[in-house]
Amino acid sequence: MPINTNKSQTLNTKVRKQPFCISKHNSTLFAYKNHAYQVYKPKYKRLTKSIVHTIISDYEIMLSHYSKVLVARIDLHPNSYSVDNQTIKLFLQQISEHLANKYLCKIIYHCAREQNTSDTEHYHLEIMLSAHKIKHSSKLLELVKAKWAMHANGTVSFVDNPFCIIFRGNKASLKEAVYRSSYLAKEHTKELNGKAKGFISNKLPPAKSFGPTNDLMLVDPNITFEKNKRKQLFRASQTTELEPITKTKKLSPYGWFNALSHAQQLKECIASRTTSLSHLTNPLPTQNRRTYRYKDVLINEASDEVITQVAPHEPKSDHSYFDH
Repeated sequence: MPINTNKSQTLNTKVRKQPFCISKHNSTLFAYKNHAYQVYKPKYKRLTKSIVHTIISDYEIMLSHYSKVLVARIDLHPNSYSVDNQTIKLFLQQISEHLANKYLCKIIYHCAREQNTSDTEHYHLEIMLSAHKIKHSSKLLELVKAKWAMHANGTVSFVDNPFCIIFRGNKASLKEAVYRSSYLAKEHTKELNGKAKGFISNKLPPAKSFGPTNDLMLVDPNITFEKNKRKQLFRASQTTELEPITKTKKLSPYGWFNALSHAQQLKECIASRTTSLSHLTNPLPTQNRRTYRYKDVLINEASDEVITQVAPHEPKSDHSYFDH
């Protein structure tokens, strides 16, 4: 029987996912101190405001301890239904202590209990820890998977783009992170929890230098000003160059963001930093080179990410038979 070539080629062609962008249709503004943040807009019901406030406050507390914070996501599925949260609470306590000892840093976790059409509940877990100690989530999430299997004989679902890194005082780095974290605050799918709480988190005191009356951990005007200034100068300089700016974006399987090419990322990073790094791409002649002395990195020099319009969505689990 002859093979339909067109059909065969269609089946072998991978469908490329369209990048998800935060827009007015899927987000709403949430006020925290003197600023507004875009948060998830549920199709049904609302977000619990107190949970969103707790999440952003915890971001602020973690950034008071570390200038860079890694946030990782994973879904947990227990082996059987539980009327209370004793099993998950004990697991969260044990895994946070284990991670704190392993990475020698402070830990904050957020966990949302949900149940829709399945017979058992599932948990959306978010873990925050120092990005100075860990820069990728793969080993961290594999550890969580092994511990959860031992603790509750349960399974996990690895979500798409499972981590991001946020930077102290850089509001732009918080945009996608806060949006995604706010998904845990939705009221829908928490109706079947009964007396069990739908949101679980731990408490961590802020650093002694933390000022509760301002929000400099989340928004530093100097960082914002310098970053925007350098980005504008960079874009203006690009119009005079002979080479056109590449608009091709490469999807990253690791982070929460879609990234530009490595060459373009380097140019964007240099353009957005608060100190000049032009010597990396335009080195001075040998006789004119200056000697630089190493200093501790300033807060407003910690951010080197690429700001794009592409934002993450709450990814679906690879376990399609579980409800989300």
